[in-house]
Amino acid sequence: MSKTTNSLSTTQNIFHCMPLPTFPSKKSVEDLLKQQTYIWEKYSEFPDNMKQELIGFCTGKHGLRIIYDPVFRKIFSPSLHPDRLEAFLSAILGRSVRIIRVIPREGTRLNEQTSFVVMDVLVQLDDGSYANVEMQKIGYNFPLARADCYASDIIMRQYAQVRMEQGPLFSFQNLHKVYCIILMEKSPMEFHTVKGKYIHRRISSFDTDIYAKSSGLHEDIFICLDSFHSIVHNITKDSITLDAWLTFLSTTDISTIASLIEAFPHFMPIYQEIADFTNKPEELINMLSEELYIMTKNLERLMVNDLQDEVNALHTERDVLKAERDSVKEECDSIKAERDSVKAECDSVKAERDSAKAECDSVKAECDSVKAECDSAKAERDSAKAECDSAKAERDSAKAERDSAKAEMATEREKRLTAERKLQQVLSYAKAYGYHDGPDSFPQ
Repeated sequence: MSKTTNSLSTTQNIFHCMPLPTFPSKKSVEDLLKQQTYIWEKYSEFPDNMKQELIGFCTGKHGLRIIYDPVFRKIFSPSLHPDRLEAFLSAILGRSVRIIRVIPREGTRLNEQTSFVVMDVLVQLDDGSYANVEMQKIGYNFPLARADCYASDIIMRQYAQVRMEQGPLFSFQNLHKVYCIILMEKSPMEFHTVKGKYIHRRISSFDTDIYAKSSGLHEDIFICLDSFHSIVHNITKDSITLDAWLTFLSTTDISTIASLIEAFPHFMPIYQEIADFTNKPEELINMLSEELYIMTKNLERLMVNDLQDEVNALHTERDVLKAERDSVKEECDSIKAERDSVKAECDSVKAERDSAKAECDSVKAECDSVKAECDSAKAERDSAKAECDSAKAERDSAKAERDSAKAEMATEREKRLTAERKLQQVLSYAKAYGYHDGPDSFPQ
Protein backbone atom coordinates (compact mmCIF):
# COMPACT_ATOMS: atom_id res chain seq x y z
CA MET A 1 0.00 0.00 0.00
CA SER A 2 2.81 2.41 0.89
CA LYS A 3 4.72 1.63 -2.30
CA THR A 4 1.62 2.27 -4.43
CA THR A 5 0.88 5.51 -2.58
CA ASN A 6 4.46 6.74 -3.02
CA SER A 7 4.38 5.89 -6.75
CA LEU A 8 1.12 7.77 -7.19
CA SER A 9 2.48 10.72 -5.24
CA THR A 10 5.63 10.77 -7.38
CA THR A 11 3.58 10.71 -10.54
CA GLN A 12 1.27 13.47 -9.40
CA ASN A 13 4.31 15.59 -8.50
CA ILE A 14 5.46 15.25 -12.11
CA PHE A 15 2.29 16.88 -13.38
CA HIS A 16 2.47 19.60 -10.76
CA CYS A 17 5.95 20.77 -11.82
CA MET A 18 4.66 23.93 -13.49
CA PRO A 19 4.48 27.67 -12.70
CA LEU A 20 1.00 27.09 -11.33
CA PRO A 21 1.93 24.11 -9.16
CA THR A 22 -1.57 22.82 -8.52
CA PHE A 23 -4.93 22.84 -10.20
CA PRO A 24 -7.11 21.60 -7.38
CA SER A 25 -10.33 21.76 -9.36
CA LYS A 26 -11.99 22.25 -12.70
CA LYS A 27 -12.82 25.82 -11.69
CA SER A 28 -9.18 26.71 -11.10
CA VAL A 29 -8.25 25.46 -14.57
CA GLU A 30 -11.09 27.32 -16.24
CA ASP A 31 -10.26 30.50 -14.28
CA LEU A 32 -6.76 30.38 -15.76
CA LEU A 33 -8.12 29.85 -19.28
CA LYS A 34 -10.56 32.76 -18.90
CA GLN A 35 -7.65 35.14 -18.49
CA GLN A 36 -7.17 35.00 -22.26
CA THR A 37 -10.34 35.48 -24.28
CA TYR A 38 -8.98 33.74 -27.37
CA ILE A 39 -8.01 30.66 -25.35
CA TRP A 40 -11.32 30.59 -23.50
CA GLU A 41 -13.29 30.79 -26.75
CA LYS A 42 -11.35 27.83 -28.16
CA TYR A 43 -11.85 25.88 -24.95
CA SER A 44 -15.60 26.65 -25.02
CA GLU A 45 -15.83 25.10 -28.48
CA PHE A 46 -14.36 21.81 -27.23
CA PRO A 47 -16.76 18.87 -26.93
CA ASP A 48 -17.45 17.72 -23.37
CA ASN A 49 -15.15 14.69 -23.60
CA MET A 50 -12.16 16.81 -24.63
CA LYS A 51 -12.90 19.37 -21.89
CA GLN A 52 -12.95 16.55 -19.34
CA GLU A 53 -9.70 15.18 -20.73
CA LEU A 54 -7.99 18.57 -20.44
CA ILE A 55 -9.30 19.12 -16.89
CA GLY A 56 -8.27 15.60 -15.87
CA PHE A 57 -4.75 16.16 -17.22
CA CYS A 58 -4.35 19.54 -15.52
CA THR A 59 -5.60 18.23 -12.17
CA GLY A 60 -3.32 15.17 -12.32
CA LYS A 61 -6.04 12.55 -12.66
CA HIS A 62 -4.56 11.06 -15.81
CA GLY A 63 -1.89 11.64 -18.42
CA LEU A 64 -2.14 13.25 -21.82
CA ARG A 65 -2.70 11.05 -24.87
CA ILE A 66 0.71 10.75 -26.52
CA ILE A 67 -0.85 9.62 -29.79
CA TYR A 68 -2.44 13.02 -30.28
CA ASP A 69 -0.89 14.39 -33.44
CA PRO A 70 0.64 17.62 -32.01
CA VAL A 71 1.81 15.84 -28.83
CA PHE A 72 3.36 12.95 -30.75
CA ARG A 73 5.15 15.27 -33.17
CA LYS A 74 6.49 17.38 -30.32
CA ILE A 75 7.68 14.42 -28.23
CA PHE A 76 9.18 12.38 -31.09
CA SER A 77 10.44 15.16 -33.33
CA PRO A 78 13.63 13.66 -34.88
CA SER A 79 15.11 17.13 -35.26
CA LEU A 80 14.45 18.16 -31.61
CA HIS A 81 14.78 14.77 -29.87
CA PRO A 82 16.62 12.30 -32.13
CA ASP A 83 17.66 10.26 -29.07
CA ARG A 84 14.05 9.35 -28.32
CA LEU A 85 13.32 8.11 -31.81
CA GLU A 86 16.70 6.32 -31.84
CA ALA A 87 15.86 4.57 -28.57
CA PHE A 88 12.42 3.65 -29.86
CA LEU A 89 13.81 2.30 -33.16
CA SER A 90 16.54 0.39 -31.32
CA ALA A 91 13.89 -1.32 -29.20
CA ILE A 92 11.87 -2.27 -32.28
CA LEU A 93 14.78 -3.42 -34.45
CA GLY A 94 16.60 -5.17 -31.60
CA ARG A 95 19.91 -3.38 -32.20
CA SER A 96 21.39 -0.02 -31.41
CA VAL A 97 20.75 2.53 -34.16
CA ARG A 98 21.66 6.15 -34.71
CA ILE A 99 19.84 8.64 -36.93
CA ILE A 100 22.22 10.39 -39.31
CA ARG A 101 19.64 12.49 -41.12
CA VAL A 102 15.96 13.25 -41.36
CA ILE A 103 14.57 13.00 -44.89
CA PRO A 104 11.70 15.38 -45.68
CA ARG A 105 8.56 13.68 -47.01
CA GLU A 106 6.92 16.82 -48.40
CA GLY A 107 6.33 16.50 -52.12
CA THR A 108 7.23 12.80 -52.08
CA ARG A 109 4.48 11.19 -50.01
CA LEU A 110 1.98 9.15 -51.88
CA ASN A 111 -1.19 11.14 -52.41
CA GLU A 112 -3.86 10.03 -49.95
CA GLN A 113 -7.12 11.90 -49.89
CA THR A 114 -8.22 10.20 -46.68
CA SER A 115 -5.38 9.78 -44.21
CA PHE A 116 -5.57 8.76 -40.57
CA VAL A 117 -1.82 9.13 -40.07
CA VAL A 118 -0.70 10.96 -36.93
CA MET A 119 2.99 11.11 -37.78
CA ASP A 120 5.01 10.01 -40.77
CA VAL A 121 8.75 10.50 -40.47
CA LEU A 122 11.53 9.09 -42.65
CA VAL A 123 15.06 8.87 -41.28
CA GLN A 124 18.32 7.31 -42.41
CA LEU A 125 20.19 5.20 -39.89
CA ASP A 126 23.92 4.88 -39.33
CA ASP A 127 24.15 1.61 -41.34
CA GLY A 128 22.62 3.31 -44.38
CA SER A 129 19.17 1.75 -43.96
CA TYR A 130 15.99 3.80 -43.88
CA ALA A 131 13.24 3.76 -41.30
CA ASN A 132 9.78 5.06 -42.06
CA VAL A 133 7.92 5.47 -38.77
CA GLU A 134 4.20 6.04 -39.02
CA MET A 135 1.54 6.38 -36.38
CA GLN A 136 -2.04 5.63 -37.45
CA LYS A 137 -5.11 6.35 -35.41
CA ILE A 138 -7.09 3.83 -37.45
CA GLY A 139 -5.36 1.03 -39.31
CA TYR A 140 -5.95 0.89 -43.04
CA ASN A 141 -8.00 -1.93 -44.55
CA PHE A 142 -5.21 -2.89 -46.95
CA PRO A 143 -2.07 -2.43 -44.80
CA LEU A 144 0.21 -4.76 -46.77
CA ALA A 145 -0.45 -3.19 -50.16
CA ARG A 146 -0.06 0.30 -48.66
CA ALA A 147 3.21 -0.63 -46.93
CA ASP A 148 4.51 -2.11 -50.19
CA CYS A 149 3.70 1.13 -52.03
CA TYR A 150 5.41 3.25 -49.39
CA ALA A 151 8.47 1.01 -49.30
CA SER A 152 8.64 1.01 -53.09
CA ASP A 153 8.43 4.80 -53.09
CA ILE A 154 11.37 5.08 -50.66
CA ILE A 155 13.40 2.41 -52.49
CA MET A 156 12.95 4.17 -55.83
CA ARG A 157 13.98 7.50 -54.30
CA GLN A 158 17.05 5.80 -52.88
CA TYR A 159 17.73 4.09 -56.22
CA ALA A 160 17.54 7.38 -58.14
CA GLN A 161 19.86 9.12 -55.68
CA VAL A 162 22.45 6.32 -55.50
CA ARG A 163 22.45 5.83 -59.26
CA MET A 164 22.98 9.54 -59.79
CA GLU A 165 25.84 9.57 -57.26
CA GLN A 166 27.61 6.42 -58.49
CA GLY A 167 26.97 6.72 -62.21
CA PRO A 168 28.50 3.80 -64.19
CA LEU A 169 29.76 2.23 -60.93
CA PHE A 170 26.21 1.78 -59.65
CA SER A 171 25.37 -1.62 -58.17
CA PHE A 172 22.13 -2.85 -56.64
CA GLN A 173 24.21 -4.15 -53.75
CA ASN A 174 24.70 -0.53 -52.69
CA LEU A 175 20.98 -0.10 -51.96
CA HIS A 176 20.01 -0.29 -48.29
CA LYS A 177 17.02 -1.85 -46.58
CA VAL A 178 13.88 0.13 -45.83
CA TYR A 179 12.01 -0.53 -42.58
CA CYS A 180 8.33 0.40 -42.58
CA ILE A 181 7.25 0.65 -38.95
CA ILE A 182 3.52 1.20 -38.56
CA LEU A 183 1.99 1.77 -35.15
CA MET A 184 -1.80 1.53 -35.02
CA GLU A 185 -3.99 2.78 -32.19
CA LYS A 186 -6.91 0.79 -33.62
CA SER A 187 -5.74 -2.07 -35.80
CA PRO A 188 -7.78 -3.93 -38.46
CA MET A 189 -9.58 -7.10 -37.39
CA GLU A 190 -7.18 -9.36 -39.31
CA PHE A 191 -4.42 -8.53 -36.80
CA HIS A 192 -6.63 -9.76 -33.96
CA THR A 193 -6.97 -13.27 -35.38
CA VAL A 194 -3.60 -14.19 -33.84
CA LYS A 195 -4.04 -14.36 -30.09
CA GLY A 196 -1.32 -13.07 -27.77
CA LYS A 197 0.56 -11.18 -30.52
CA TYR A 198 0.78 -7.43 -30.95
CA ILE A 199 3.88 -7.16 -33.19
CA HIS A 200 3.72 -8.59 -36.70
CA ARG A 201 6.88 -8.62 -38.84
CA ARG A 202 6.86 -9.29 -42.57
CA ILE A 203 9.94 -10.13 -44.65
CA SER A 204 10.47 -11.51 -48.14
CA SER A 205 11.81 -15.05 -48.50
CA PHE A 206 11.89 -17.98 -50.91
CA ASP A 207 10.03 -21.22 -50.22
CA THR A 208 13.23 -23.04 -51.31
CA ASP A 209 15.33 -21.30 -48.61
CA ILE A 210 17.71 -19.75 -51.13
CA TYR A 211 19.10 -16.34 -50.14
CA ALA A 212 18.15 -17.25 -46.59
CA LYS A 213 20.43 -14.51 -45.19
CA SER A 214 18.79 -11.81 -47.30
CA SER A 215 15.23 -10.61 -46.75
CA GLY A 216 15.09 -8.20 -49.67
CA LEU A 217 15.10 -4.43 -49.56
CA HIS A 218 12.21 -3.86 -47.20
CA GLU A 219 10.75 -5.20 -43.97
CA ASP A 220 7.38 -4.31 -42.49
CA ILE A 221 6.72 -4.12 -38.77
CA PHE A 222 3.12 -3.63 -37.67
CA ILE A 223 2.57 -2.78 -33.99
CA CYS A 224 -1.01 -2.95 -32.66
CA LEU A 225 -1.31 -0.72 -29.61
CA ASP A 226 -4.86 -1.89 -28.90
CA SER A 227 -3.70 -5.52 -28.80
CA PHE A 228 -0.66 -4.58 -26.72
CA HIS A 229 -2.79 -2.75 -24.18
CA SER A 230 -5.04 -5.81 -23.79
CA ILE A 231 -2.08 -8.24 -23.45
CA VAL A 232 0.50 -6.36 -21.34
CA HIS A 233 -1.02 -5.00 -18.13
CA ASN A 234 1.96 -4.43 -15.85
CA ILE A 235 5.34 -2.81 -16.43
CA THR A 236 8.18 -3.74 -14.09
CA LYS A 237 11.96 -3.52 -14.13
CA ASP A 238 11.95 -6.95 -15.77
CA SER A 239 9.89 -5.73 -18.71
CA ILE A 240 11.59 -5.28 -22.09
CA THR A 241 12.35 -1.79 -23.35
CA LEU A 242 9.96 -2.09 -26.29
CA ASP A 243 7.05 -2.85 -23.94
CA ALA A 244 8.02 0.25 -21.96
CA TRP A 245 7.87 2.42 -25.08
CA LEU A 246 4.55 0.90 -26.16
CA THR A 247 3.16 1.50 -22.68
CA PHE A 248 4.31 5.11 -22.93
CA LEU A 249 2.40 5.42 -26.21
CA SER A 250 -0.78 3.64 -25.18
CA THR A 251 -1.59 4.59 -21.58
CA THR A 252 -2.94 7.62 -19.74
CA ASP A 253 -3.58 5.76 -16.48
CA ILE A 254 -1.76 7.56 -13.67
CA SER A 255 -0.72 4.42 -11.76
CA THR A 256 0.62 2.77 -14.93
CA ILE A 257 2.61 5.92 -15.71
CA ALA A 258 4.01 5.83 -12.16
CA SER A 259 5.04 2.17 -12.61
CA LEU A 260 6.63 3.00 -15.95
CA ILE A 261 8.71 5.85 -14.54
CA GLU A 262 9.70 3.75 -11.55
CA ALA A 263 10.86 0.86 -13.78
CA PHE A 264 12.34 3.05 -16.54
CA PRO A 265 13.43 6.42 -15.08
CA HIS A 266 14.56 7.77 -18.47
CA PHE A 267 10.86 8.47 -19.21
CA MET A 268 10.82 11.04 -16.39
CA PRO A 269 12.17 13.94 -18.57
CA ILE A 270 9.59 13.15 -21.26
CA TYR A 271 6.69 13.26 -18.81
CA GLN A 272 8.20 16.41 -17.32
CA GLU A 273 8.13 17.94 -20.79
CA ILE A 274 4.50 16.89 -21.16
CA ALA A 275 3.69 18.40 -17.77
CA ASP A 276 5.38 21.62 -18.86
CA PHE A 277 2.73 22.02 -21.55
CA THR A 278 0.62 23.66 -18.84
CA ASN A 279 3.22 26.42 -18.50
CA LYS A 280 1.80 27.78 -21.73
CA PRO A 281 -1.94 27.11 -21.62
CA GLU A 282 -2.35 28.68 -25.06
CA GLU A 283 0.07 26.11 -26.52
CA LEU A 284 -1.79 23.24 -24.86
CA ILE A 285 -5.17 24.58 -26.03
CA ASN A 286 -3.79 25.10 -29.54
CA MET A 287 -2.48 21.54 -29.62
CA LEU A 288 -5.84 20.18 -28.50
CA SER A 289 -7.63 22.48 -30.96
CA GLU A 290 -5.43 21.18 -33.73
CA GLU A 291 -6.13 17.63 -32.57
CA LEU A 292 -9.87 18.36 -32.46
CA TYR A 293 -9.67 19.69 -36.00
CA ILE A 294 -7.74 16.60 -37.13
CA MET A 295 -10.19 14.31 -35.33
CA THR A 296 -13.13 16.13 -36.92
CA LYS A 297 -11.59 15.92 -40.38
CA ASN A 298 -10.67 12.29 -39.82
CA LEU A 299 -14.18 11.58 -38.60
CA GLU A 300 -15.55 13.28 -41.68
CA ARG A 301 -13.17 11.27 -43.84
CA LEU A 302 -14.11 8.12 -42.00
CA MET A 303 -17.78 8.89 -42.53
CA VAL A 304 -17.09 9.65 -46.18
CA ASN A 305 -15.12 6.41 -46.43
CA ASP A 306 -17.89 4.49 -44.72
CA LEU A 307 -20.49 6.11 -46.95
CA GLN A 308 -18.31 5.43 -49.98
CA ASP A 309 -17.87 1.85 -48.85
CA GLU A 310 -21.62 1.64 -48.38
CA VAL A 311 -22.17 3.16 -51.84
CA ASN A 312 -19.61 0.76 -53.31
CA ALA A 313 -21.30 -2.11 -51.52
CA LEU A 314 -24.67 -0.98 -52.87
CA HIS A 315 -23.17 -0.66 -56.35
CA THR A 316 -21.72 -4.12 -55.99
CA GLU A 317 -25.04 -5.43 -54.68
CA ARG A 318 -26.80 -3.67 -57.55
CA ASP A 319 -24.43 -5.24 -60.06
CA VAL A 320 -24.91 -8.63 -58.43
CA LEU A 321 -28.68 -8.21 -58.45
CA LYS A 322 -28.54 -6.98 -62.03
CA ALA A 323 -26.44 -9.98 -62.99
CA GLU A 324 -28.88 -12.22 -61.12
CA ARG A 325 -31.77 -10.48 -62.86
CA ASP A 326 -30.15 -10.99 -66.27
CA SER A 327 -29.40 -14.58 -65.31
CA VAL A 328 -33.00 -15.09 -64.20
CA LYS A 329 -34.21 -13.41 -67.39
CA GLU A 330 -31.99 -15.66 -69.49
CA GLU A 331 -33.21 -18.64 -67.50
CA CYS A 332 -36.79 -17.44 -67.95
CA ASP A 333 -36.26 -17.02 -71.70
CA SER A 334 -34.68 -20.45 -71.80
CA ILE A 335 -37.59 -21.92 -69.85
CA LYS A 336 -40.02 -20.09 -72.13
CA ALA A 337 -38.25 -21.41 -75.22
CA GLU A 338 -38.23 -24.86 -73.66
CA ARG A 339 -41.92 -24.44 -72.84
CA ASP A 340 -42.67 -23.48 -76.46
CA SER A 341 -40.61 -26.41 -77.65
CA VAL A 342 -42.41 -28.74 -75.27
CA LYS A 343 -45.73 -27.24 -76.33
CA ALA A 344 -44.87 -27.77 -80.01
CA GLU A 345 -43.72 -31.28 -79.20
CA CYS A 346 -46.93 -31.79 -77.22
CA ASP A 347 -48.99 -30.57 -80.20
CA SER A 348 -47.04 -32.89 -82.45
CA VAL A 349 -47.60 -35.77 -80.06
CA LYS A 350 -51.27 -34.82 -79.82
CA ALA A 351 -51.55 -34.81 -83.63
CA GLU A 352 -49.76 -38.16 -83.73
CA ARG A 353 -52.16 -39.38 -81.05
CA ASP A 354 -55.18 -38.22 -83.02
CA SER A 355 -53.74 -39.82 -86.14
CA ALA A 356 -53.02 -42.99 -84.22
CA LYS A 357 -56.54 -42.86 -82.74
CA ALA A 358 -58.04 -42.45 -86.20
CA GLU A 359 -55.87 -45.28 -87.46
CA CYS A 360 -56.89 -47.30 -84.42
CA ASP A 361 -60.55 -46.57 -85.12
CA SER A 362 -60.02 -47.59 -88.75
CA VAL A 363 -58.27 -50.76 -87.65
CA LYS A 364 -61.06 -51.38 -85.16
CA ALA A 365 -63.69 -50.92 -87.87
CA GLU A 366 -61.70 -53.17 -90.15
CA CYS A 367 -61.39 -55.62 -87.27
CA ASP A 368 -65.17 -55.49 -86.75
CA SER A 369 -65.66 -56.05 -90.50
CA VAL A 370 -63.22 -58.94 -90.45
CA LYS A 371 -64.97 -60.28 -87.36
CA ALA A 372 -68.29 -60.01 -89.15
CA GLU A 373 -66.81 -61.73 -92.15
CA CYS A 374 -65.29 -64.26 -89.81
CA ASP A 375 -68.69 -64.82 -88.16
CA SER A 376 -70.30 -65.11 -91.60
CA ALA A 377 -67.59 -67.50 -92.72
CA LYS A 378 -68.06 -69.41 -89.51
CA ALA A 379 -71.78 -69.57 -90.10
CA GLU A 380 -71.13 -70.67 -93.65
CA ARG A 381 -68.62 -73.15 -92.30
CA ASP A 382 -71.16 -74.44 -89.80
CA SER A 383 -73.79 -74.63 -92.56
CA ALA A 384 -71.32 -76.39 -94.84
CA LYS A 385 -70.43 -78.69 -91.99
CA ALA A 386 -74.05 -79.38 -91.37
CA GLU A 387 -74.52 -80.03 -95.05
CA CYS A 388 -71.38 -82.11 -95.02
CA ASP A 389 -72.66 -84.01 -92.00
CA SER A 390 -76.00 -84.47 -93.78
CA ALA A 391 -74.23 -85.57 -96.96
CA LYS A 392 -72.08 -87.84 -94.93
CA ALA A 393 -75.14 -89.26 -93.21
CA GLU A 394 -76.74 -89.71 -96.59
CA ARG A 395 -73.54 -91.22 -97.85
CA ASP A 396 -73.40 -93.51 -94.85
CA SER A 397 -77.09 -94.36 -95.38
CA ALA A 398 -76.49 -95.00 -99.08
CA LYS A 399 -73.46 -97.00 -98.24
CA ALA A 400 -75.50 -98.93 -95.71
CA GLU A 401 -78.17 -99.46 -98.29
CA ARG A 402 -75.52 -100.44 -100.80
CA ASP A 403 -73.94 -102.79 -98.33
CA SER A 404 -77.37 -104.17 -97.54
CA ALA A 405 -78.15 -104.58 -101.24
CA LYS A 406 -74.80 -106.09 -101.83
CA ALA A 407 -75.38 -108.44 -98.91
CA GLU A 408 -78.75 -109.31 -100.31
CA MET A 409 -77.18 -109.83 -103.73
CA ALA A 410 -74.51 -111.98 -102.16
CA THR A 411 -77.19 -113.89 -100.35
CA GLU A 412 -79.20 -114.27 -103.51
CA ARG A 413 -76.10 -115.31 -105.38
CA GLU A 414 -75.28 -117.74 -102.66
CA LYS A 415 -78.81 -119.02 -102.78
CA ARG A 416 -78.65 -119.24 -106.54
CA LEU A 417 -75.28 -120.93 -106.39
CA THR A 418 -76.61 -123.25 -103.75
CA ALA A 419 -79.63 -123.86 -105.87
CA GLU A 420 -77.44 -124.44 -108.89
CA ARG A 421 -75.28 -126.82 -106.91
CA LYS A 422 -78.31 -128.61 -105.69
CA LEU A 423 -79.62 -128.67 -109.20
CA GLN A 424 -76.36 -129.98 -110.47
CA GLN A 425 -76.40 -132.57 -107.80
CA VAL A 426 -79.91 -133.51 -108.75
CA LEU A 427 -78.97 -133.61 -112.38
CA SER A 428 -75.95 -135.62 -111.61
CA TYR A 429 -78.08 -137.92 -109.52
CA ALA A 430 -80.73 -138.15 -112.20
CA LYS A 431 -78.21 -138.82 -114.84
CA ALA A 432 -76.83 -141.43 -112.65
CA TYR A 433 -80.30 -143.01 -112.54
CA GLY A 434 -81.12 -142.64 -116.23
CA TYR A 435 -82.70 -139.34 -116.31
CA HIS A 436 -80.82 -137.32 -118.83
CA ASP A 437 -83.31 -135.56 -121.02
CA GLY A 438 -83.65 -132.66 -118.81
CA PRO A 439 -86.06 -131.63 -116.17
CA ASP A 440 -88.98 -132.71 -118.26
CA SER A 441 -87.88 -136.31 -118.19
CA PHE A 442 -88.24 -136.51 -114.47
CA PRO A 443 -91.21 -138.46 -113.32
CA GLN A 444 -94.09 -136.31 -112.37
